[in-house]
Parts: sequence; C-alpha cells; structure tokens
Amino acid sequence: MASLSLLEAEAPRAPSPWPLRVAAVVAILAVSGVVLYWQFRYYPEKKAVAHFMDALQAGDYQGAYRLWNAPPSYTYSDFLEDWGETTPMGRVRNYEIVDVEPKVPVEVALPGQPTMRVAGDSSGIVVRVRINGRLEPVRIWVEKKDKSLGFPPF
Repeated sequence: MASLSLLEAEAPRAPSPWPLRVAAVVAILAVSGVVLYWQFRYYPEKKAVAHFMDALQAGDYQGAYRLWNAPPSYTYSDFLEDWGETTPMGRVRNYEIVDVEPKVPVEVALPGQPTMRVAGDSSGIVVRVRINGRLEPVRIWVEKKDKSLGFPPF
C-alpha cells in the first residue's frame, strides 16, 4: 500500500442514513399518535350515547330509561314524553352522532355585578345526535366520570 500525501486523502465516507431514518419514524409515530388521540378522544362518551340510542331504536324504553341519569322527580312517563314514540321525532328508526361540543367557558356580565365565568372546567360534554334524519340534532349531556346521560345543563 502506497502512502498518501496530504493532497491525496481518501474520500470522506457518506454519512449513515440511520439517524435520519430514526428521526423520520419518530416523527411519523408522533403525528400518528396525535391524529389517533384527536379522532378517539371522545370515543367513550360517543359509545355511551350510541348504546342509549340503540336501546331506543330497539324499542327498549325501560333499558334506555335506566341509562338516562334522571333525578327522582323525572319519572318513566316523563321519559316516554321526551323519548317515546309520541314525541315529534317519533320512534327512533335511525340516528347519526354528528359531533361533540366540549363545554366551553362563557363570561356573563350582569348589571351591577362583576363578570362571572360560567361553565369553565366541566364534568361532561354534549354529544349531538341527528335522529331520523331531522335537520336539528338532539343534544345529550354525557358525564365524563361515569358516562351517565342527561339533558344539557345549558
């Protein structure tokens, strides 16, 4: 092997492609994780509403009433007035979960009083459901901790 002079140095080696590949995989996994989280962040609440709507669709009003988090003053006959076959929407034949409304803080200004912040950190969310193809979706409140259902408090 002949010795090389300073001007005849060996060509530099190409950089390893592995650091770039690892960075690309990490970036893809991070973006995928964010997208999956964003798509499924309200999945349990939507599933609770779908279970309730399936019971109504099947005509199981007793089962649907058990899923509804009703105060003691809200009787089964009250429930049937709101969700039974005699309502303006009629019997539930089909439904579509349209979207979710996370409870957003609202500032209320009353005359002579300081501005109040209402509905800040909420205990639940509103799931909007289109029933029987009606234009205006029905709003159903879902508690985050136990997935109980009810009418929205606002």
